[in-house]
Amino acid sequence: MNDQGSVYDLGTLDPSPARPQADASMHPTRTMPLRAATPRPVVRSRPAFDPSGTLSLFVPGTGQLVRGDFGLGLFFLSSLAFLASLGWALVNTLDRITATLRVLDFPGAPALWALTGVFVFASALHMASILAANPHVETRTPHPVVAGVASAIVPGWGQILNGSYKRACLFVGSLWLIAAIWILASPVVESSLASLRLFIPPEILLFCSPAVRFTAPAVVWALSIYDAATTASAGRR
Repeated sequence: MNDQGSVYDLGTLDPSPARPQADASMHPTRTMPLRAATPRPVVRSRPAFDPSGTLSLFVPGTGQLVRGDFGLGLFFLSSLAFLASLGWALVNTLDRITATLRVLDFPGAPALWALTGVFVFASALHMASILAANPHVETRTPHPVVAGVASAIVPGWGQILNGSYKRACLFVGSLWLIAAIWILASPVVESSLASLRLFIPPEILLFCSPAVRFTAPAVVWALSIYDAATTASAGRR
């Protein structure tokens, strides 16, 4: 019996069995999205001092010139120079102006009101120059002693160093008002106006009394020093 003739077909044997293909839905991609790099905030040191407000306090318009705003600086300088020359001309020719007005049957009071208008416009331009010099940049708060001494020299200067420009204008405006009271109460002005038959209204003379003339400056100086020192102290905490 010959068994060698029987052949069995066992098929093709693959030594490496086929692996099932991975389904993309069964194994999602694990790649994480890259996080955007968060930029670190740039910490800039605050400037210690800005000279614009201080310069405009003493000479209106120079603060804008130093900052580079030539148009506004020249406007303040030229406007105040014009008002100063106009006021000087009115003072020197006040007797002739009042005489001419009387010839034309006008009282001499308009000349006095013109001088008052020049004074008011000059004070308004001075305060506007200080406000326009505000750099709107937060500067370092000075020491309370420095701020207090600055306001003791000129009320409002310490407020400018603290960055409080509106308060500075309040004290500067008070100085202009005190200057007007002292000018009207001076004997030279009184005699000059009396010689021209110009008289100050009694309501205004009440503010020219010695009690007001000496009390108002003391109050303004004390409040300016106190405000500058307390504001600087609160800003350094």
